[in-house]
Amino acid sequence: MKIDFRRLLSFLLLISFTGVSLAQISLAPTSLYIHSDTNIGTLYVSNNSEQSQEITVSLAFGYPGSDKAGNMMMLYEDSVAYEKYALNDWVRVFPRTFVIAPGQQQTVRIQVRPKKGIADGVYWTRVKVLSNPQTPEVEQSISENVTTRITFKFEQVIAAFYLNGKTTTGLLVKGIESVQEDNKLALLTNVERTGNSPFIGSIKAELYDAGGNLVRQQETTTAIYFDAVRRIEMDSNGLPAGKYQAKIFFETRRGDVAPTDLVQSEPLVATASVTLK
Repeated sequence: MKIDFRRLLSFLLLISFTGVSLAQISLAPTSLYIHSDTNIGTLYVSNNSEQSQEITVSLAFGYPGSDKAGNMMMLYEDSVAYEKYALNDWVRVFPRTFVIAPGQQQTVRIQVRPKKGIADGVYWTRVKVLSNPQTPEVEQSISENVTTRITFKFEQVIAAFYLNGKTTTGLLVKGIESVQEDNKLALLTNVERTGNSPFIGSIKAELYDAGGNLVRQQETTTAIYFDAVRRIEMDSNGLPAGKYQAKIFFETRRGDVAPTDLVQSEPLVATASVTLK
């Protein structure tokens, strides 16, 4: 007798990420900025596949944090931050579930209905978009009597911010540590966030030799919601041992976000002495 394991066993392949489009479904924009003068944000969901896709939109409060070594991690269990900054209870999503045909686009409205008297600042959540092909599962025959069916689901996650009233942000650098391993120089900057809003922007590191010559540089985007350690790495291969100077630049500037959406602050530059062995 042939056994169908469809009811007994299924494999759910769930891929989560931020700011990257899968071949099946793409999202625009890659982050939502909703201002208190409109209270409405718009998300465009496009089906780039050849199959109809079932879409489910949900919310999850979280933000990127870090450990003492500057390794990034998503934090979803911060109940204290949830009570103070979460948008989840104020948000209405229209529609939350829908089917989108191949080559078509669906507009999703994100409406914020804040409670009265909230403080100025930025509130946030994360918008999760789960896509599931509206077709029979892929059937794979394991043996003569056993069949499994595999369902592939893909999840994309983007940040949604609500900017209320007067918003400010900034950083104070509390220290810079350098770590050299495996031909890599890691610069760990311990920062304290100021203001009432996350610091969303970029971080750039420059390394100068004893003669003042720029020998290495690296730049990446950054998001600092609370006090954190930010890590940026550069290739140290080929650099002679000796003393160097590192400069770390923080700016509220990003290529994927309009300047009018970002909470602005003055650029910050911090320096530190580095010794390469």
